[in-house]
Amino acid sequence: MKTNKATGEKTAGNGAGSSCTFLLKRFFLIIFVLMISAMAHAQSDTTDLPEIELIFVAEKMPTFPGGDEARMRYVISNAVYTRAAQDANAGGRVYVSFWVEADGSITQARILKGVHPDLDSISLDLVNQMPDWIPAEQRGKPVRCQFTMPIRFGPEMSKYWRKKGEKRFLKICGEQYGKSRAECDCWFNFIIWNYNDKTLKSLDLDEIFKNQKCE
Repeated sequence: MKTNKATGEKTAGNGAGSSCTFLLKRFFLIIFVLMISAMAHAQSDTTDLPEIELIFVAEKMPTFPGGDEARMRYVISNAVYTRAAQDANAGGRVYVSFWVEADGSITQARILKGVHPDLDSISLDLVNQMPDWIPAEQRGKPVRCQFTMPIRFGPEMSKYWRKKGEKRFLKICGEQYGKSRAECDCWFNFIIWNYNDKTLKSLDLDEIFKNQKCE
């Protein structure tokens, strides 16, 4: 009802204002209902998605088919020591990190520690071209797991250094000289380059560590 200011009589209004208010309320109610429905649907969809578990240390770690010896044979058979790397006297261990998926396939290979552009590139190719691995297992089920693999480049080690010399040197280097594993790896590479025909007992490590430089 409206009041006529001239006569003071009340007259019926046209209802336009109340109709607009009603329509706006109805519009926002519909929008609210649609939003609630969409959120519920999204939650339902998320619940239905399979869980992807990221594992860094599994109960059973992934393995190359045939074991570590087969993996070493694969690397030795396929690694290429380029002339550029030899001329640069480059060698040592290239560390490659990658994921072994639940189906055994290799993904996301990357260099953690490199020694030379050629050797780094070759190491990535070796990893990416590997056959599918036996995946890691967690609670009896295959899972996606990260793995880091060292690939060594350098002169062919003598039988002595390959069989027992390397292990003994790394132990002495770390325990007696207090050097890190990375430093010991560097020094071992230096020894193979320069003293491959020697034995550990014949080397004066005090003199080598003091006067030589590992790079």
